[in-house]
Amino acid sequence: MHASRELKIHNKIHVLSQCHDLTGNSLLTSFYVVPELVGTAWSELNSRGRLLFVASHPERFADSVVTEIVGYSDEQGDSPFWDAIGRNFFDLNYAAAERLCGLKSRTFLAELMPHYPIYVPLLPDAAQEAMGQVHPRAQITFDILMREGFETDHYIDIFDGGPTLHAKVSGIRSIAQSRLVPVKIETAQSSDVGTGGRLYLVANGLLQDYRAVLLELDWAPGRPVVLSLQAADALGVGEGASVRIVAV
Repeated sequence: MHASRELKIHNKIHVLSQCHDLTGNSLLTSFYVVPELVGTAWSELNSRGRLLFVASHPERFADSVVTEIVGYSDEQGDSPFWDAIGRNFFDLNYAAAERLCGLKSRTFLAELMPHYPIYVPLLPDAAQEAMGQVHPRAQITFDILMREGFETDHYIDIFDGGPTLHAKVSGIRSIAQSRLVPVKIETAQSSDVGTGGRLYLVANGLLQDYRAVLLELDWAPGRPVVLSLQAADALGVGEGASVRIVAV
């Protein structure tokens, strides 16, 4: 807040400051989907399959998780946010800095970025408009995680200004709504397999050789989940094993 009693002016000025509020949270890292599979069920499988791993092994994760979503860059691959701030301290264009981030820990960003608050109105308009914006190639992942209960309120990435999402593990939909269900393997007499139904994410829950698949199942709570031999083999489970299941 900047105010002058004499002039009767009160202005709220937004500032950017480095912080350690999210230190100690578990980090969901990004993944790459080949262009021909973007927008298909593979995005759901990759985004939500890892959440069922968290549900299966909560002792290995913090109570909260965060993930950094790729920020806006233009058709030439330039990031207005990076050009306005980071480039002044690194003397690297956005593409070169992105490669460096992929090869090394991102700790160097915090080390070389300014440690004093940055007044947002002093940034170029393009940089201000890029703050909190999602790159089109990350929009699907962003939407999936928002439906899962992640929030984006106060934090942006120090690198490209993209949103940083955060959530309590206990409040993430796929984790809270998932159930451990016994497995029944399809036999010649099984009539409720392959008859359509709802799409489910199913995971074997193992620490070693963790696997998750998307299956159309005719399943109801309180019943075993009936898997075809092919699905059971893909999951690496047998009759009587338990799988973790959640509706997509």
